[in-house]
Amino acid sequence: MGTLIRAWKTLPLPAGATIKKNIVTWKAKGKKKTGKLSGLNKVSVQVDTWTAQFTDENGKVRRVSTKTANRVAAERILAQFEAEVDRIKSGVVTREELDQLPLRHLTLESALEKFRTKLVASGNTEKYVRTSMYRIQSVFQVCEINAISKIRRESVEHWVADEIQKKDRSYQTINSYLIIIKAFVQYLVDIDVLQRNPLRSIRFLNHELDRRLVRRAMTHEEVERLLKAAAVTGTYRNEKKASEMVLIYRLLLGTGLRSAELSLLKPNQIDFERCLLTVKALDTKNKKPDRLPLRPDLVQAVKVWVDTHDIPPDEKMFRADKLAIRRSLYRDMKLAGIERKSSDGRCLDVHALRKTFGTMLAMAGVPLTTVQRLMRHATPTLTAQLTAGVNRRKNLSPNGA
Repeated sequence: MGTLIRAWKTLPLPAGATIKKNIVTWKAKGKKKTGKLSGLNKVSVQVDTWTAQFTDENGKVRRVSTKTANRVAAERILAQFEAEVDRIKSGVVTREELDQLPLRHLTLESALEKFRTKLVASGNTEKYVRTSMYRIQSVFQVCEINAISKIRRESVEHWVADEIQKKDRSYQTINSYLIIIKAFVQYLVDIDVLQRNPLRSIRFLNHELDRRLVRRAMTHEEVERLLKAAAVTGTYRNEKKASEMVLIYRLLLGTGLRSAELSLLKPNQIDFERCLLTVKALDTKNKKPDRLPLRPDLVQAVKVWVDTHDIPPDEKMFRADKLAIRRSLYRDMKLAGIERKSSDGRCLDVHALRKTFGTMLAMAGVPLTTVQRLMRHATPTLTAQLTAGVNRRKNLSPNGA
């Protein structure tokens, strides 16, 4: 006999939450929420919708969300699940046939197009949408999945195993493929095309076991040498471009901005009087707007740059894009005698300037929560990982940029 239960899910600990005797309280969309503390920086909350718990035709206890908070409606859905089990046991229909019933009117191509529309409607960038669709389609092609009914856990797991063996892609890259593929299949469940997610049990790889890129922070002395190298004019860089790159490096080192965010920066995003920088939601990685403090010396340097070159408020401040910044950095590092990869395997790239910003804050004694806020990390765990080696980096200075 089946039953209805309220399932639990685990979430990151909300910002501003209060904890008392393992009970977590916070506000979301103006409403008070409560949950139970679950591990480090995590909270378990009971979902609003009912979950149907029943025994399937193989004697296995299954839990399937009814996707409704109405108990009467949930009981009807539970009854449908149990009726399906009875039909399968009596030999009237097979599980595969039941799963395929909703699929008759929807091809895989149509489902992918619907998912693409969902990604666009969610505000994702064109590049993200294009990359996501490529990853799904490329894996499905290798796995010979040309219909929704052919989506199987075993096929995708074989692809993962092959990728691990070939070693062409890192664990982190393989995970990025799995994330979007599982999201697509879950989307099919959400729109009632599939009754269950066949890929749900596929686990992500531990990318720490296959770290191909380990960044380090720059030392204070390296920062000084980099800025001096950027200021040198010559055959490939005139005075204007030299000034531009110096300012770009100073902003990357002094704000923690990502290179893509900085390349899109406009004067109207900076409050010159209050020394604040507004990061637009469209330009950020998490698609959320934010406001960051700016050091007065950086504000003054930006103001001089804007005024000197008569840059309109709604025009980009720099001509260099993300790719140009990367090329210039490697060129300037070579000129400054800074190795891109140290003897211990750690490397320096454009994103390492962001790591340098966070490390310098930690060296200056800035609290972890404040560093997390300035770095715009989703969880303090990311910030803690970034600053883990601070005690071994005493030669860094917060004034290096």
